[in-house]
Amino acid sequence: MNKQSAISIFLVIIMLGSVLAVFFTGESKNNNSATNNTTDIKAPSIDTITGEHIEHQLDSITDGIAMSPKGITSAQFVDFTKVYNSQLQMFEPNATQMSAIYNVWVTKEFSAVDNNISKSSDSVFQLHTIYPEVVNFQYVQSAESYNGYYFLSRGNNYSNVVGSPMLLGSETRIKSVIDVISGNAEASHDFDYLLSKTEPGAEIQIVSSDKKLTADQYYLEFKAIDNETYARKTLYLNLNQSVLTKLNSLAENSSSRGLEYDIAEDGNITTVVVEANESDLLNLAFEPYS
Repeated sequence: MNKQSAISIFLVIIMLGSVLAVFFTGESKNNNSATNNTTDIKAPSIDTITGEHIEHQLDSITDGIAMSPKGITSAQFVDFTKVYNSQLQMFEPNATQMSAIYNVWVTKEFSAVDNNISKSSDSVFQLHTIYPEVVNFQYVQSAESYNGYYFLSRGNNYSNVVGSPMLLGSETRIKSVIDVISGNAEASHDFDYLLSKTEPGAEIQIVSSDKKLTADQYYLEFKAIDNETYARKTLYLNLNQSVLTKLNSLAENSSSRGLEYDIAEDGNITTVVVEANESDLLNLAFEPYS
């Protein structure tokens, strides 16, 4: 069985040619609408949970990786406040699906995977910012804390630690993240060089080292340039020459698909920007890049 398919509360898809999607697949425990009835939610604040709370900026994939243990092989960041205000929403679960995690509006999400971990349930964790910041889900609180943080068990060996952002994962994986946040373990620096070549602000950001036949690492983002134009930017570290040849070939006849290419090489970094109008957004989404 594929490692990701064994994770009971996550669906993890990491592949070149599609957007990485990591999301909670459980059912909501009540009928509150996260997007339409947030003012009607009657639930206790996260401040009512005893112990330490997570306090860390989560505005980019770089912020999420700063909280990630060493060894992660792929990660994704999504700013749903921007995604759901553009046609990029077609790449992500709808707001109702996302609300099933906490029964409130999920505004941002960071997901990280370590494919070197043999136990499937310990290979993934997620961070979420939510609105409003309340505890509107069923849980069982741990009797003891870990470094001052209490776990809220959600079943299936997965738990939350509350804060801004919320932390979700197996207890084993949560402990490794808390170690990083608490300063007791080193954060991941595997993608520092590649991410130093990127610019902030993209609605969807992905980084991975899982496709060695394509490149040592790649970074991919989707961004709305304006209300009618969208861009997919991919940065490759040590891109395979055969892949570069394929990309140049795609660029030559891209106008027939409503796409505009810009390919640039700078040392061991190859940057490929593909733009499209809203009417050709699906062509942009499915344009090969490996």
